Amino acid sequence: MKKFGLIPCILFAGTMITKAQDNRPNILLLISDQHSGKVMTQTGYKYLNTPGIDKLAEEGVTFTRTYCTYPVCVASRSSFMTGIMPSKSQADLEAYPSIGRAVKDVGYETAYFGKWHVADSKMNRIEDWHGFETYEDMRADSKIAEMTINFIKQKHDTPFFLVSSYLNPHDCCELARNMSGIHNNYHDGPVEEEMDVNQCPPLPSNFNVPPNEAEGFYCRRAPDSTNRALYGKHPVKYWDDTKWRQYMYGYDRLVEKMDNHILNVVNTLEGQGLLENTIIFYTSDHGDGHASHQWNQKMNFYEESVNIPFVVSWKGHTKAGVIDSKTLLSNGLDLYPTICKIAGAGYDESILGEDLSAYFLGDSKKLPEGRKYIVSEINQSSKGEEGKVEFAGRMIVSEHYKYFLFDGGENREQLFDLDKDPGELSPVTSNPKYKKQLKIHRQYLKDWIEKSSDEFALENIPKI
Repeated sequence: MKKFGLIPCILFAGTMITKAQDNRPNILLLISDQHSGKVMTQTGYKYLNTPGIDKLAEEGVTFTRTYCTYPVCVASRSSFMTGIMPSKSQADLEAYPSIGRAVKDVGYETAYFGKWHVADSKMNRIEDWHGFETYEDMRADSKIAEMTINFIKQKHDTPFFLVSSYLNPHDCCELARNMSGIHNNYHDGPVEEEMDVNQCPPLPSNFNVPPNEAEGFYCRRAPDSTNRALYGKHPVKYWDDTKWRQYMYGYDRLVEKMDNHILNVVNTLEGQGLLENTIIFYTSDHGDGHASHQWNQKMNFYEESVNIPFVVSWKGHTKAGVIDSKTLLSNGLDLYPTICKIAGAGYDESILGEDLSAYFLGDSKKLPEGRKYIVSEINQSSKGEEGKVEFAGRMIVSEHYKYFLFDGGENREQLFDLDKDPGELSPVTSNPKYKKQLKIHRQYLKDWIEKSSDEFALENIPKI
């Protein structure tokens, strides 16, 4: 951990102002790991209690159509820090300015406590790049919350930008392994692994695997115990319905553990009289299968894995108690420009993310037109009987549809009607009634590749 001296005066919106004149809000970014947006009271899930997130949502806006840029930790988090898609930022992280540095350079006191896992970087080797004056890369959520609370209670001469990054509910990976006889230790205390099934949630309505599943998912599905490379990640081949329901129960308890830390942090802000002067963002790096499509973990484009929580709360300033189920957001792309805008930090206007302020500030008179689609990436690899296989894929989510395409496999192209089939059980790719939408979404992907200089080859896109 390293601490640098505070900057005595700051440059904000082109004007030199002193600390005494600085009325910008504190910024608190709360990040969890592997929290599916489908497992929230705000999206109608009934089998958990989250008073911490609920408290944020009561004073703010919950965006239920928020997607990660890549459904795995290291890639998604590289977007958090840069506002750049993982296919670029993960491979060359320091080529792009970091959010911590950008906000520090306009006079914010910066701190980061918790899980880092950004590309393959180490915090202590890139201090000048990441810009966090005080930091601790760790996985113990109770300690992360303690350090966050202690930081909030300190005297601050300038506004602060604080990232509090929790591990849970990622311990669902340990839960699944323990349930399958592969011993693993939890990072923030155990959860019940063999709960009475009558106390467990019912199986999800989309528990079944859709027909002709894309090989970009299927290559990783339910390996048997002889596949040492993947069985530890997806040890579910021998699970019955009871096991799946017990897994859901345990996952929900891990969400509650994480939420309890959020509640304590928010209550501390309130106790310190800082809640009205602190804008709080809550999100996650990706989701979890949570038994949908008989999947645990992430690494696919199903809603449970790519749709994640996004709550913005600033008491007295944000629209209060709003559930926005229409606006399409990318947390990996949009956090960067949004936080920079609030802090008064400049950023490259050519980046693909959007400043979201108009969607959640109570004084916003006119909303932007909004984007037509969101993109996520994946590079899938697996080792089976025929050796190693690799697939690169891209996902397009629009208002009513989801389209994804891999660079290989017999079922590499998939289109789902999310209005009629929210569980993604019946792809309509070959249905002639959807020929127009298939063409539109192929064009969306083509447009994206061209405007973002994505290396996903245009030749992969089928022609109608």
